[in-house]
Amino acid sequence: MRKILQMKDTEILIGYVGFDVYSRLLANRHVCFSLADGTFLIAFYYCEIANPSKKDDRVCIYCGKEDLVFISDNKRCAALISDVDPKEDNQSQLLQFFNALTANDVYELEKTEDAITDLEDSLITEVRSNSEDSAKIIAMRRELLKMKRYYEQLALITEDLADNTNKGFSEDNQKRFASLDKRMDYLLNSVVHLREYITQVREAYQAQVDIEQNQIMKVFTVITSIFLPLTLIAGWYGMNLQMPEFEWSYGYPFVIILSVAVVAASFLVFKIKKWF
Repeated sequence: MRKILQMKDTEILIGYVGFDVYSRLLANRHVCFSLADGTFLIAFYYCEIANPSKKDDRVCIYCGKEDLVFISDNKRCAALISDVDPKEDNQSQLLQFFNALTANDVYELEKTEDAITDLEDSLITEVRSNSEDSAKIIAMRRELLKMKRYYEQLALITEDLADNTNKGFSEDNQKRFASLDKRMDYLLNSVVHLREYITQVREAYQAQVDIEQNQIMKVFTVITSIFLPLTLIAGWYGMNLQMPEFEWSYGYPFVIILSVAVVAASFLVFKIKKWF
């Protein structure tokens, strides 16, 4: 018999698995206990791949020979198990639930990959970087980290189910769970690939920021280099010594013209060398 309950009813599991196993269930993020009588106790945190920023919901499942107990406050998970044909055996219902749970995840991950590609294109084409770009990269990295942890849970659970250590599954169901385990590994590897991709985008963004900073420093260096000779001229004629130019009627205009000529010559040299 299938039961769909809420998290406030979790203590009902004590009657199925005992208090010792139940206490371990509460202490771990994810579990997949293969009990001696051919039953399973599964728990994990569900992450909505279409909107990973939402809070994860706890899901607990007891799959026995007679009863299938599903406990969660997540409406989507409850709806998925409700859509499974209750006439199927409990093992098949559990399998169909996990298949339905991850049915569209490949397409959602493709959307995430497209979003990263669009972000990468915008970083390359925009003239100047801004703080919003950095915030987007950080948000995507955080979401992909949640996805990775989510699929790591499911991959470990399906691996234990596929091993069929307590011989609770039929040979046919064991093969189907082995196929499900391969899908979880594929989804996990996809998320790991996306994390590497967003890391490359972040490195490219940081390189662009460094180039912009270097360009600014280059401009300041060129400006300093252009006006540095004027400091020498000012220091030279600022010496408290008797110089012939002081008695020359054109001495002051000469210094002005000399300063302008030095600045113009420096500017022309830097322009020819394309230093700015």
